[in-house]
Amino acid sequence: MVGFFLTACLLYCLIAPKKYDATAVVALRMQPASTLSVEGAETMASASILSTPLELETLVNVLRSEDLRWRVIRGERLYAAAGFDPAFVKRFPKFDVNHPEPAAQERLLDRFDKLLRVRVMPRTLLVEVRFRSRDPELSARVANALVTAYQAREVEMRRLATQTASSWLQGQLDALTATLHGKEKELAAFESSHGFLTTEQSQPGGQPMETLRNPAVQQVDETERLWSQASGDRILRQALYVQAQQGDPEAVLAANPDLQAEMGPGGAAMAQQLRGHLSEVQVELAQLRLEHGPNYPHVQELERAAQEITAELKAEDAKLLDGFERSWKAAAGREEMLRKQLDEEMAQGVKENDATIRYASLLQEVESGQELCTRLRRRIEEAGMSAGVRGSSISVVDEARVPFKAATPDVPLYLAIALFVGGWVAVAMALLLDAMRPMAKVGAVVLVAFTLFGGWNGRAQAPTPNTQGLPTGVVRLPEDAPVRNPPNPKTAPQVWSAGEAVIPQPVQNHSEQSGAAMALPIAAGDFLEVSEFHLQEFHAQVRVAADGTVELPLVGAVQVRGMSEHEAARAIEKVLLDKGMLVHPQVAVMVTNAAGQDVSVMGEVARPGVYAYTVHHRLLDVIAAAQGLTPNAGRLVNVFHRDDPKTPHPVVLEPTGAVSAADAKVDHDPELEPGDTVLVSRAGLAYVIGDVVRPGGFAVDPVQGLTVVQALSLAWGATPNAATGKAILIRDQPGGRMLTRLNLKRMIRGQDPDEPVRDRDILFVPDSTAKNLANKSIEAAIQSAIGVSIYAGLVYSQRF
Repeated sequence: MVGFFLTACLLYCLIAPKKYDATAVVALRMQPASTLSVEGAETMASASILSTPLELETLVNVLRSEDLRWRVIRGERLYAAAGFDPAFVKRFPKFDVNHPEPAAQERLLDRFDKLLRVRVMPRTLLVEVRFRSRDPELSARVANALVTAYQAREVEMRRLATQTASSWLQGQLDALTATLHGKEKELAAFESSHGFLTTEQSQPGGQPMETLRNPAVQQVDETERLWSQASGDRILRQALYVQAQQGDPEAVLAANPDLQAEMGPGGAAMAQQLRGHLSEVQVELAQLRLEHGPNYPHVQELERAAQEITAELKAEDAKLLDGFERSWKAAAGREEMLRKQLDEEMAQGVKENDATIRYASLLQEVESGQELCTRLRRRIEEAGMSAGVRGSSISVVDEARVPFKAATPDVPLYLAIALFVGGWVAVAMALLLDAMRPMAKVGAVVLVAFTLFGGWNGRAQAPTPNTQGLPTGVVRLPEDAPVRNPPNPKTAPQVWSAGEAVIPQPVQNHSEQSGAAMALPIAAGDFLEVSEFHLQEFHAQVRVAADGTVELPLVGAVQVRGMSEHEAARAIEKVLLDKGMLVHPQVAVMVTNAAGQDVSVMGEVARPGVYAYTVHHRLLDVIAAAQGLTPNAGRLVNVFHRDDPKTPHPVVLEPTGAVSAADAKVDHDPELEPGDTVLVSRAGLAYVIGDVVRPGGFAVDPVQGLTVVQALSLAWGATPNAATGKAILIRDQPGGRMLTRLNLKRMIRGQDPDEPVRDRDILFVPDSTAKNLANKSIEAAIQSAIGVSIYAGLVYSQRF
């Protein structure tokens, strides 16, 4: 069979015509073709990692387009080339390239498409153009012609687009120029009719800018400036008048020399002379009064002179005050006059504001139109110049050269494929012939099935765990009733129990299981907070003495041992009544710290320690106060009472699954007593090793128990190569280890009883040598076949 395939392959290679491949390589340009750059002249590929693959794919499709194919067919006269399509001339003898028949044109295009191969070279911007034909020179010529046709098509399309855009822009420019002339005439007429002036001023950037000058606006600004000065002058003179009226006018005038000219001739000089003369007279009068009596003639004469001078001084001050008033009123009048003038000019400016706004709008329209016309002219000129500057979007890296070696037929490749196919066909035929025998029919069927589906078995691997905790493909069996096997105190490890079996406790009444705080009797060492509603001084925090009494203000020692908080309050009220302290006492007693009223929590809890016995006095409350159980904790808890610390009282914690009728009658959360000790047991460990998916140790609850199948499921099951019929359960006994052979496959199917697993048991699942050898052989064969097939396919695709 193999020889037949090889002979047929050799005959085909001798008969089949030779075909030659010519390849041209082009690159998508990322930079301008030359340093000569005109704005908008170069169109380059984007450097974005998102857009570049799209541009390469577009380039490939354009190179395979019908327009380029037909251009090359016409330009290279492929319809008359024997190396392109030998039967075309015979089938269409009257073919006219200028008026081609649809069938002939379709045949040429299809033939060209079959011989052409355009692809993007991986991880580059290069595109490979390959053409195959019987004539090597024709192959090279067509590949180069296709690239040249693409570049010529780009130039033609760019030229037509530039002409169309330039024509449209020229029409827009003509219409805009006509509109601009009309706006300029309207602006000139409006400017002459309203008398507006524009001047050029330099800006910080150095560019000149036309500025509108309006005389009315300038007059308003000047009048407003003068009014502001007059208003300030009026305020100043009014302040000076008030100051002169309240104080000394001469001093105010002396402090403001610029006002002396406005106060009349002399200003304050006369007042100053009179005040100096008055000082001299007063000095002389004081000396004479010391030397002579008050009736001395010269003294009386000087007194009369002083009175006259004082009267003259008051008259001068009155004149100065009148001058200050006149100055203030003159400034106020000037301010009022300027304000009226400003109001008139503002009214006139408002009238001219509309004209100013209209003028500014016309001026802006004209300037915008001029700028837009300039930009359009520049754009038209740039488009005309850049039409011939722009380069192609691709550059030729390698031109196609004439091949000297035929691409097909490839004799080594075809012989390898024939050898591979012949070998597989021979194996299949041998299996079919072997299957015809009666004794080997079943074996042949199995081998054929392994051959067809060996790929799936070769990819077999350990099951993957899903979100439900079960391996993929494992069916969740319905849950059986929970096994309630209390540990035997004779066989159970010491860490699980203290030597006694779990004694189910009857369920207490609902009133006894309520969550209310238990009334604790007051004992020696407790701290009490005692208060009375009417007496603030009676409030005290005391400690119960060893004899059970507390010392309180006003009453002394009171016996409270063994009482509750309420009873202690009533006892203290009675003492207050008996001693005549209060008629209606209202006492409150609260235990703030109970000495010796606590519970110890030990074993497999997060935080072992001593916890106060107050409100939370049940087993689960105390475990919760210790922050719960550890991952290694079991469901068995031993409680030791204070009065009998050596006798454990086992309690099974409440199960999390379904509760049976018998289990419902057991109290899983008993009431504790002060001084109790809670010991949480540790769960055992069973180990699963060997050919399983996840070997390791798994917890064995002493109450719930664990079976072989459950331990195997916790290990995610056995692997496909495991010998499930030869598993071994290893158990430590007082006399040594005991080995038990198990058939896991029969246990899983329910044919054999499921064995229980105890603490420190080891489940060993061995592997099967036969399964390993078979699976590895099939996997190696499939991988070899797939590798040869992939290699042959890649080589064949590269050739064709």
